[in-house]
Amino acid sequence: MMTLQTEIPIIAASDVSEPLLRLAAHLKAHPAYARFFETYHAMQDDVKTQSLLAELRARQYQGMDEADYHQLLQEFYARPTVRAYQAAEEELHEVVQAVDAVISQAAGIAFAANARRSCCGG
Repeated sequence: MMTLQTEIPIIAASDVSEPLLRLAAHLKAHPAYARFFETYHAMQDDVKTQSLLAELRARQYQGMDEADYHQLLQEFYARPTVRAYQAAEEELHEVVQAVDAVISQAAGIAFAANARRSCCGG
């Protein structure tokens, strides 16, 4: 049996739980977070938008004429609920990037880039 020993200190979950809960609470309280979910639900409730989305998905696999597909795509992205959702998504993305920058600076590494799972489950 092989054992792996390392000199890398492991951080206990109890050491980071409280700060993470505070960070999550701050993110949830941010107006960009609320706007993102409000616009997401509005887009989900928009019957015409959902109809266009369903048609796009169905036609994507049916070999639809490219010009017709792009016309449907333009109609979808022109919907007010879709435009609002995209703007809210971008705003939240900027907030999350700012948080990542602060964490990365404090940790001395590119935090989000190193927080991804690998193909090996790590």
